[in-house]
Amino acid sequence: MKRGRRIFVGKVAISFLFLSFVFAFMVSFSSFAVANTILSSPSNCCEKTKDGALCVNTEVANCAPGFKSSPTSCESTSYCRLGTCYDSSEGLCMENTPQSICDQTGGTWDPRSANEVPQCQLGCCLIGDQAAFVSLTRCKKLSTSFGVENNYRTDITNEATCIATAQASETGACVFEKDFERICKFTTRADCGASNSIDVVNKTGNEKTFYSGLLCSAEELNTACARQTSTMCDAGQVFWKDSCGNKENIYSSDKVKSWNNGRVLSADEVCDPNDGSDPDCGNCNYLLGTRCENYKGVLGIGKPEGSDYYCKRTECLDRNGKPRINGESWCVNDGQTGNGQDKVGSRFFREICVDGNVQVEACGDFRSEVCIDGSIPTSAGDFGVSACRVNRWRDCLAQTEEDDCENIDRRDCSWVEGDIVGLGTGVGATTTKPTSFSNPSTTNTFNNPTAKVIAPITGNVVANGDGGVSTGEGFCVPSNPPGLEFWADTGAKNVCGQASAKCTVKKEKGLLEGSWDVVEGEECLREDWAANMNYFCSSLGDCGGYVNYVGTFTGDGYNIIVDGEKKEFSPNTANKISGGLTELIKENMGEW
Repeated sequence: MKRGRRIFVGKVAISFLFLSFVFAFMVSFSSFAVANTILSSPSNCCEKTKDGALCVNTEVANCAPGFKSSPTSCESTSYCRLGTCYDSSEGLCMENTPQSICDQTGGTWDPRSANEVPQCQLGCCLIGDQAAFVSLTRCKKLSTSFGVENNYRTDITNEATCIATAQASETGACVFEKDFERICKFTTRADCGASNSIDVVNKTGNEKTFYSGLLCSAEELNTACARQTSTMCDAGQVFWKDSCGNKENIYSSDKVKSWNNGRVLSADEVCDPNDGSDPDCGNCNYLLGTRCENYKGVLGIGKPEGSDYYCKRTECLDRNGKPRINGESWCVNDGQTGNGQDKVGSRFFREICVDGNVQVEACGDFRSEVCIDGSIPTSAGDFGVSACRVNRWRDCLAQTEEDDCENIDRRDCSWVEGDIVGLGTGVGATTTKPTSFSNPSTTNTFNNPTAKVIAPITGNVVANGDGGVSTGEGFCVPSNPPGLEFWADTGAKNVCGQASAKCTVKKEKGLLEGSWDVVEGEECLREDWAANMNYFCSSLGDCGGYVNYVGTFTGDGYNIIVDGEKKEFSPNTANKISGGLTELIKENMGEW
């Protein structure tokens, strides 16, 4: 220090306190809040906390009386370890569910993953002439709801084959005498009451004979039914119909080929699956987007030969104007999604094209479920399929390696590269420089008497060379942050409070009167530091400053305090946040 120069050292404290984000739309939904199994110091695993959160690592004083508590991580306990929860009464399977939560909700807990639990594996559920590609537990639920016995087939491995199987049954001509007239009904063996391909039943003068694979117009049956007198719709396809009103083979303008000498012929043997381009073929195909429809044209233009019905295309247009085939399903969301960008109040939906109309099915509220989609190859292109499943976000913050974070077989998380001074989420070394961390879930300020920086999420101690807390190479956040009941005391404060931090700026008095030079923590004075903290906060759930699903930005979810003075994000920064950040801001956005 030069002689005659006086140096004064001062401190400006900048705290970033995140509260729960308020949005306009609230939905009534019964759910439970589960906090992440995260290490803290000191750390006890509470089966339930006083504020209602389940399976939380916190101080033992926060544990609710009458519930279990162990001085270890929740992942190591028997009551909070993760597994699969299935409920036979409702037909639901939920992955990564703590055992205590499963028990409290009446489910059966299994330590194995869902694909190892027989009740949660997918198969073909056949109920009457209907089919669904679901788990065994769901099949039992559907069977109970309809009051019909089910036939669960594990040998069928895809939805298309499952649907086709439901439509397959042995059919033929059921012939009997009534009022001295030889009557024929084209039906199934079960409806006729016979058991063999040619069988006489009820030998009391009113015998019934079932002829498997024959049409009622077959000449050898000697009935009064004349072949192919009109057409009809059945199961979405066009069929010929005899003079007795019985269904015959698939309609084709080639009547000889379709009749097949009075023998049953499969639809594909009559003509190729119709994508709507052939008016003279009744082989309408669900996967190709066609179904049977009554012809309503003018002056007979385009009318199929000898038929009043044809295969009509039943395409839908999705929200983006993309054509969708009948029966196809896909995922939609209220806005941007993934990488922690989900808007407050947003929700996943599954949309389905049904006979030209788009039907909407909502996934679990509060983003407890996400929508996943895929496709099945067909001759007309990919056929979209989708489903809602549990959002596996709960252990994202506990992951310290990128590979573990983005292991899609176990969790739904995203890795964010970079670090934020003041936020400790990784593993590192201790520092001897005094620093403090603010945690709103306990007191306004948490001072560490050991002069070490305690990371609020993992309980590990990290520091950079300047004495600030660093995340190292990056940190792990939920890909689709959960919705939180922040207006109720359900543990939302514990989730959002993990993103609170305090950064100390040191200054020394300069040579000029009233001037001060920053000697430590300069980055904490910049608006991009606060914006990055806010990005981390909003990635945890409905926390921080962010937009809701109708596009309105709300800043009620954060507090930025600079030397006792509250600050607000500039319009430019608010616009960046509203647009949805996918990575940390690296540009210098200037001081407050």
